[in-house]
Amino acid sequence: MVNTHENKKGEGIIMSTTDSLPVLPGWFTEGIVSRFRAGISSVFLVHGDVTCLVPNPNGETEPKYPYIPLQELFARVFDEREMVIFYNIATGMRFLRPDMEKEFRKIAELGNSEETPKDPVAAAKADLAAKRQLPREPELCLPLIEKVLQKMDSVALIIDTAHFIAPESMNAGILPNERTHIARLRAWAQDARVKKKSNIVLLLTDLAVKMSGELRQISSRIATVFIPKPSSEERMYYIERLTKGSQEQQEIESQISALEKKRARAKGTVDTITRDIEELRGQLKKFPPHFEVSDDFDSKMFVNATQGMSLRQILEIFRFANQAERPIDLSLVKEKKKEMLNAEYGDVMEVSDPQWDLDGIGGLAKPKAFFALVLEAIRKGETRLIPQGITIMGPPGTGKTALVEALAKGAGFNFVKMKNARSMWVGQSEERTERQIQGLWALAPVIVMNDEADLGEANRDAPKGDSGVSERIMQAWMRFLSDPRIRGRIVMVNCTNRPDRMDAAMKRSGRSDDRIAILMPTEEERGAIFGVMFRRYKIPTTINDFSLFAQITKGLSGADIEAITLKSFRFAGEMGKENVDDSALREAIEDFIASASQADIDFMTLLAISESSSRRLLPANTEEIIREIKQRNLVPGGADLIAQIEARNIIPQGKFETVPSTIET
Repeated sequence: MVNTHENKKGEGIIMSTTDSLPVLPGWFTEGIVSRFRAGISSVFLVHGDVTCLVPNPNGETEPKYPYIPLQELFARVFDEREMVIFYNIATGMRFLRPDMEKEFRKIAELGNSEETPKDPVAAAKADLAAKRQLPREPELCLPLIEKVLQKMDSVALIIDTAHFIAPESMNAGILPNERTHIARLRAWAQDARVKKKSNIVLLLTDLAVKMSGELRQISSRIATVFIPKPSSEERMYYIERLTKGSQEQQEIESQISALEKKRARAKGTVDTITRDIEELRGQLKKFPPHFEVSDDFDSKMFVNATQGMSLRQILEIFRFANQAERPIDLSLVKEKKKEMLNAEYGDVMEVSDPQWDLDGIGGLAKPKAFFALVLEAIRKGETRLIPQGITIMGPPGTGKTALVEALAKGAGFNFVKMKNARSMWVGQSEERTERQIQGLWALAPVIVMNDEADLGEANRDAPKGDSGVSERIMQAWMRFLSDPRIRGRIVMVNCTNRPDRMDAAMKRSGRSDDRIAILMPTEEERGAIFGVMFRRYKIPTTINDFSLFAQITKGLSGADIEAITLKSFRFAGEMGKENVDDSALREAIEDFIASASQADIDFMTLLAISESSSRRLLPANTEEIIREIKQRNLVPGGADLIAQIEARNIIPQGKFETVPSTIET
């Protein structure tokens, strides 16, 4: 049963539960109702999933609509108020009931008086004013609404897409009318008359950063409320409703099933049983039909697979499967999820499905062992052993991306690749950054790959000339990455060739607990990588031992070996061979030209070693690598970098196991 409690006249706030979920979502009861009743605020900035579906608080009397859009929720929880106004800059004002519009015109002095003027001319003008449509422009509507807020008790005002009325200026200047709107909304929040009359104002926007910063300040007295994507419990409840219906609906269907079995066994007349069945089927018509799923449908699997999705998106998957007559299985969910989330976040990050685990990576024994320990901690739920963040450093093509994908694959987490949030348009960089952060919270648990991390916001000391945009973006990320709540749920992995260009604050412990050097592969690792690549791409070969080819590919990266492997298959085809043999692979090696110069590789290698956070995770042949770089002497300033590495005792003599030198003299 739904109960209505009124602390104040016309407050009309519903607080109850039905089945196993609250009638009202937590963000509404805790973020709005509690603060409103405590007198903390009467104006609320509501942002996040503002297109969400929520349980219908009147579900018992409206069983056909168990879930409703957000605007409909407000219509139901505020239905006992004297005045409920919905405003949108595109469509203008609409009212919950026709009598409310009539009352609004009267209080706003729009010529809707109950008494007809005796003067015919005045009467005609009054009649014309009463028939005239209400204005849509905010500069005309807001002053009228303000009159109502100041004169009338128990008013609820819901302004959709409020960022079009009071946008953030981002130092680009705002129009005079927008400045007036900002001042007006701020004044409503601070007006004692509005609060005393128990009036409430909700400003809806998808991103809080789109709204004027003056309205987001604590001093504005406007409370900010975030609508998150649904939790696993909310998704489970919704999926159960979609596939089984409500508890009452299930009970009726169970009774019908039992009666049908009874009718099938009956030997005599079955008119009474049939009549009972038809009566029960008639009762089912008051409920929405639910989707048919197979007997082996796994609700828990579906809940886990839909992490980060809204209820609308989940409903779309069911409707798509029903229309296409496809079974709702894990492959369909992954397919549609990737499609929907990339449509939602595609301009700021890519939702990906990793293909390879740690066994699909050749070499890199120490980093793989480290990531295996992280995966074990994830499986055990031991968040203290899961890094807050990881930075992987080294020359291009050494397997940094493959390691991150393998981590996501092994963990069973969502996996996203970040994109640069910077935009040439004023204010859009901050908006894109907020969408990234909101998206990561929604997708958690998630593995995040920030590739080319040195090309993001770089070092705060670098000249930018962007009116503080870079600083604001950097601050947003530093706050996010320092939040202890993300540990074990959001693992940010930065990949970079140039760690020296990253801001020191982004690399410090607590934001990047582990900094790991991934260097060019050894001879043994190159042989293993050849074997992995032939297996990964299912390339037929007569080669059983790749050690000879590992010897003649010194200085090449794992990505280079991958390219050579694919090229050898093409060369074998040109030779009329079905399998790659020694001659085809040798020709591919001889034909290949590496993209990076040795000087660049040496420089990136020294940087990765110097930025490492663990001596145990350095490659076993680190000392040999530095000796070779020192002998080649290709890096300007390389001697100074090596001196710094030695001075910091990063590679103390005899600490690491070394491989016999292969330098030709």
